[in-house]
Amino acid sequence: MSLQELKEQAIALPGAEQLELMSAIALSIQDTSRSETWQFLESQPHPWRKQLYIKGRRLLASTVWGNMIANRLTLEQAVDNWDLPLAAIGEAIHYCEAHKELIVSEAEEERQYLQAEGVLLEPKSVA
Repeated sequence: MSLQELKEQAIALPGAEQLELMSAIALSIQDTSRSETWQFLESQPHPWRKQLYIKGRRLLASTVWGNMIANRLTLEQAVDNWDLPLAAIGEAIHYCEAHKELIVSEAEEERQYLQAEGVLLEPKSVA
């Protein structure tokens, strides 16, 4: 069955059944994302962070990824910089690219917290 045929059949359903179908699809998608298995990443207890860390370290996958982007590091340079296997770097990149919304929202939450605590986030000009 093609996606178009499935869409046509779903549209033909009564409203309540359409809602039930959408709910079932949403739950299925959530279950799929929860079932991701990572060899080098793990969750760690934190009051509000949900993103994953490098296993055995208090190092966020997004820290590795962001550092690579900010410093224009190659995979090999990141391996040397973080003393991690190449596969762990690749997994961190894959995870971060697949979960950008979470990472961006947590970065914004941290930025707001730091500002509320009076932490200067922008460097002072030296003019």
